[in-house]
This record gives sequence, structure tokens and C-alpha cells, in this order.
Amino acid sequence: MAETVIAYSDNVVTPITNGINLPIPNNGGGVQIATLSVFIDPANPKSFNHRVELRALIGVRLVGAGNIRLLVRIWRAGTEIYYNLVTNVFDNNITLEELFVETAPLGVQNYQLIIENQTPATTAFVSGPLVFTAIVTGK
Repeated sequence: MAETVIAYSDNVVTPITNGINLPIPNNGGGVQIATLSVFIDPANPKSFNHRVELRALIGVRLVGAGNIRLLVRIWRAGTEIYYNLVTNVFDNNITLEELFVETAPLGVQNYQLIIENQTPATTAFVSGPLVFTAIVTGK
């Protein structure tokens, strides 16, 4: 049986490299860099067998010598549902691609994309591109 798109949402903060210059703190909490919402309609029968696919594309510029560690998180309704620790980052400019799939409760779901620099004495910036998308499909 083919899947049907139930909902779609995107947040294109910037589609290009060097489109923004947002510092990534290394204070233990990170910074919210994008948000989005989807509505999983309880009146749609296909919503009862659904999945939410979240994708993020994050361009980062790094300043500092050595191995820089970045933590990318996705939160839903104030609860962490995904994290990925990126380590052994030695390049000055990198692009992170994140993918997470879940089954979420029916109704409106709010997602937050958060990034944190976990290396003291280094500096990192979200520089772009920065794109956060959600697609909800059901059978």
C-alpha cells in the first residue's frame, strides 16, 4: 500500500553558505537554531499508521585547533527525542546532515533543532545553509 503525505513543514533559515553567522555556545545548553510544526490530523484515518521524518541540513564554520565536538538535538514538545554527537571535526567548514524518523502523537507537534559546541576554548558558528523539514506520511 502506498503512503500518503499527511503534512509537510519546512523552515529555510538560509539556503546558502555564509547566509548567517550564529554563534554556537559551549555552555552546556546549546542554542535553538530552527523550529517547525506539523499537524497530524486525528480525523484522517491514515494518521493512525503514520511516521514523521525530520531532516536538518546545518552548515557550520569552526575556529580553533584540534578536535571539535558538536552535539545536534531535536526536541518535540520540550522533550529531547534525538541527538547526535559529531566528533573528530577538523575542517573549518562542514555541513551536517541529520535524519530522524518517529511516530508522534496525533495533533499539532512542535519541533526544535538545537546545536551545542562541546569543546572548551573553541568557537563555532552556524553559517548556513540551515534547513529544517518535516514530512508526515501514513498508510
